[in-house]
Amino acid sequence: MITIPTAVLDIIQGNEIALESLRAGILNLSAYARQIQPEIEKKLIKRVPRGTIVTALSRLLPKLSDIHPLRPLVRIEDIGIKSPLVELCFDKSTETIKEINLFRNSISPDNSFFTVTQGFGEVTLIMPENLKTKALSAIKHRPKGQYDNLVAVTIRIVAADYIETPNMIYTLTAALAAQRINLIEIVSTYTEISFIVRQSDMKKTIDVFKDLFVD
Repeated sequence: MITIPTAVLDIIQGNEIALESLRAGILNLSAYARQIQPEIEKKLIKRVPRGTIVTALSRLLPKLSDIHPLRPLVRIEDIGIKSPLVELCFDKSTETIKEINLFRNSISPDNSFFTVTQGFGEVTLIMPENLKTKALSAIKHRPKGQYDNLVAVTIRIVAADYIETPNMIYTLTAALAAQRINLIEIVSTYTEISFIVRQSDMKKTIDVFKDLFVD
């Protein structure tokens, strides 16, 4: 059966502001206990005194070193830019996939940025903008979505950090969201993550990564 301390820990671990405020010693325990009391009572299916929740919060303080922050440190080794790009999205069909494969085989393998992503019902291409006309000619079906004037801001990170550390993607996207940067797509390989944004957002995107993550 779930206990009050366990319920309190589960809730605060999912609340970045509360967790980091508690870690910094500036969280108003009584006010926060009042805020989460209904959720605690719902989890335990019984009345829980507010003072008991405050006590559970205070007893978490010595254990905070064992609780990983929701935004871990991201170590970026390199930042690269590719622009201008275009994104084309098609309904997925056997014929469309065949045409995309023929088109992909017809272009130079030296293109520095080219991705094809297949979902259950759609397939998306992101490529240099100078290939758009050739792509639209080779792929007979009309794209259901098209974005021009895009840029890929690609970061290279330490493989062990990326694979083994929780919330790496969240850390990066949260930083961009704080600057109201609209992400068109995210594309990743083993140690690289490419954030596809509009060219008008390129400088802000680079500045976010430089200011927050580059050592």
